[in-house]
Amino acid sequence: MIIIGTFKHSIELEHALTKLESLGLSKERLLVVCMDKESKTFQSDKPNKESSLSTGIEIGLAFATGLSVIGTSLGFIWIWGPVIWGLIFAFIGFFLGFGINAVFAKKHQEHNRHKAEVTVIVQCQAAQADEVQQVMWTNRALTVGLTQASPE
Repeated sequence: MIIIGTFKHSIELEHALTKLESLGLSKERLLVVCMDKESKTFQSDKPNKESSLSTGIEIGLAFATGLSVIGTSLGFIWIWGPVIWGLIFAFIGFFLGFGINAVFAKKHQEHNRHKAEVTVIVQCQAAQADEVQQVMWTNRALTVGLTQASPE
């Protein structure tokens, strides 16, 4: 039997590998592969930066529109009038939206950078298959698959 599981790179993965070895599976029966998040041949930072800038501008414009409506409404009450207050609130809204997007985009990028997946492939006897699957599931495997080994 061949059992394939995917994990986030974490302490649970290390615990699962230790538990599998304690079940009597030798290291020769375990294959652990860290998966790349991006293709090395087509990797380019430019589209990601352009996309982030474009999204920031779009969110900034959305905030500008919303706050300019509020500023214009309040401008009927305030001394400088609706046009000036609408423009002031539009500029504030644009920079507020753009800044919020920049902060969240940076946090999202840092958060995703550390989320590499690890694939664990285990070759075992049919009698051990259920126990190996149980070890993977109890140690927070993302997915677990089972297939019959081809006869050699």
